[in-house]
Amino acid sequence: MAIELRQLTAAMIEVDQPLKWDVFSSRGDLLLHKGYVVRSESQLESLLERGMYADAAEIDRSRKVELRAPVYDPFLEWEKLRRTISRLGLANFERDAAPVLRDVEACSAAIAKLVEKHPDEAIFELMQMDLTNYVAGHNLQTAVLVAILSKRMNWDSGAIDILCRAAATMNIAILELQSVLAVQKDPLTAQQRDALKDHGRRGRELLEAMGVSHDDWLRAVEEHHPDAGGAPQCEMAALIHHADVYLAKISPRAYRIAKAPNVAAREMLQGAGMSQAIAGVIIKEIGIYPPGSYVRLANGETAIVTARGEQAHTPTVYSLVNGAGMPMGEPVLRDTKSSNYAVASIVPRGKVMVSVNRARLYQNKKFMAFG
Repeated sequence: MAIELRQLTAAMIEVDQPLKWDVFSSRGDLLLHKGYVVRSESQLESLLERGMYADAAEIDRSRKVELRAPVYDPFLEWEKLRRTISRLGLANFERDAAPVLRDVEACSAAIAKLVEKHPDEAIFELMQMDLTNYVAGHNLQTAVLVAILSKRMNWDSGAIDILCRAAATMNIAILELQSVLAVQKDPLTAQQRDALKDHGRRGRELLEAMGVSHDDWLRAVEEHHPDAGGAPQCEMAALIHHADVYLAKISPRAYRIAKAPNVAAREMLQGAGMSQAIAGVIIKEIGIYPPGSYVRLANGETAIVTARGEQAHTPTVYSLVNGAGMPMGEPVLRDTKSSNYAVASIVPRGKVMVSVNRARLYQNKKFMAFG
């Protein structure tokens, strides 16, 4: 019995991964055996131009197996990290430092692994992270962002690990005050201003009392929030400071709405005392439309970004809301290279009322054709 052939798309084939099916020509001639590995994007493009087809029944069977099989979900790992970071309260630091420092070490290793293996998902989580517990969320965000930036800057794994630890513990001297300030609408009091002063030095002292002896870690915490006219920061402290400032700009507070990522990036470039070199790395690595942000398309649809594109203005997006403002039944992949679906503007997160299943979105994206 003749088999029904279905044409394959680029989204259904992974470079450097074994083919899941025998591949045929449009006439049914066998071109490639199941398990063959396509080695480059150019080879894949050439094959697709010739036409690649597979047994439709085999494609459907493989999809059913994948849906039944346990799927690794990096977002579950992020949720574990967020819970671990939320436990790192000042009382825990003071009561029993050893397990807390072990948690910091484990978190730093997990962040580096997730950033290495799932970079777009890491940025997505960065933008979508639950900041109900602002202090824990912001510290985790900062550790994630510095891991992303330092990887872009070709730091070695040991330096990235220490950098993440420093970011996770940068504000241990003001954890309780930060919780208050996150929901405070009134200006800082004189007492609060005094408490904020020199918190880097006090943070270093707390870490030393806990048994931390790594000088780069201690110095990064001490210098991460420089006073005007103060001594120059070390490289780790400078990176943490810029990540801290950028994330503060894009995070909502009780007294102001969050700024759009592209606006925050522009302000970083123009800000007094900001390093244009580090701000430039943030823009290059995070992008003007980072994964996890919302955008309006030329056709009026509202979409969520899931991956950075080959060019800054052509990210991978899934439409969630149609041009009439009605939620779509399922996220629909749109080609932002097309004029109909070009990105027109950023949409503030607070303006989008549609929820999205992050794991399912990333799990299914390889099998969805452009709508």
